[in-house]
Amino acid sequence: MAISVESSSPASLNKGSPSLMGSSPIYSPSSDKLFWSNLRSRVDTLLENRENHNAALKQEGAEDRSKRMKEDAMLLLRGFDSVSCSLSQLSDNLENALQGARDLAKPPTLTEILHCSMEKASSGENQSKEDKHEGDKGKEESEEGNRGLKRKFDTEESSEDPQQDDDTKRENRHVLKELGKFKKAKNLAISMASKAATLARELKSMRSDLRFMQERSALLEEENRRLRDGYDTGIPPEDDDLVRLQMEALLAEKSRLANENANLNRENQCLRQLVEYHQLASEDLSASYEGLLRGMGLDISCSPEDHTEANDGSGGVREKHISGISKSLDEIYDEE
Repeated sequence: MAISVESSSPASLNKGSPSLMGSSPIYSPSSDKLFWSNLRSRVDTLLENRENHNAALKQEGAEDRSKRMKEDAMLLLRGFDSVSCSLSQLSDNLENALQGARDLAKPPTLTEILHCSMEKASSGENQSKEDKHEGDKGKEESEEGNRGLKRKFDTEESSEDPQQDDDTKRENRHVLKELGKFKKAKNLAISMASKAATLARELKSMRSDLRFMQERSALLEEENRRLRDGYDTGIPPEDDDLVRLQMEALLAEKSRLANENANLNRENQCLRQLVEYHQLASEDLSASYEGLLRGMGLDISCSPEDHTEANDGSGGVREKHISGISKSLDEIYDEE
């Protein structure tokens, strides 16, 4: 955007102010500095006014934008509220419809059948009682009326006896029907009681199972917590059953092997001592035998040198044999 700045040229200034022309020279550095300073201040004021105007416009636009966003948010929230209300109403209607469908599809229970039969039986008993009461009232009225009648109405009374018999038969039939209904209700109540007893036993067993499962879950949770705490701290659990059993087995094996090693060491030492004893005993016996022969002055076919060589050879063989036994025992000990 271009900025138009109206500034008076030096010529116009000189034309408009003849007094200045006469009093001051045509060109001076002070007048030039003043002109440029005024121009700079004018431009600065224009730029500041423009920046202020732009800032005000931006602020107004931001306020308008925030107001519009708030209004849109409020409208959106109202729409969400209306949608949620309609969805809740729809869910309630669906739940009611499903409940009604379940109630319709559910077969009548034994308790409902028992209540209906008991109500019917009670209504029948009340009706029979009312009929009996009305019949008794009618009989009393008829008896009172017949007491004041004459003998000529006896034939009419005798003709009314079959009607009374029919009424009694009807009452007996009604009573029998009511007794049959009562027996059916009684049997149904007994079956319901037995079924309730079986259900109570099943419920008791289920409660015991549930209690056992709760105890088991509590133990497992405690063990899991102990294991988790142990592994979190970096220390394995000391009371782990499998590790404990393995460690016990390894320690028992180690102690058994240590005992066997000690026994073998003792046996090896005893064998070495026996070998040494036999070596010493054989050397003593050979020396004493040679001395005995020499003292007796017996002549042997072989020369003394051969005899000594033979003795030396036998002694060497014996020593080799004994040394071989000791070496074999040492090798066995080293292998163990």
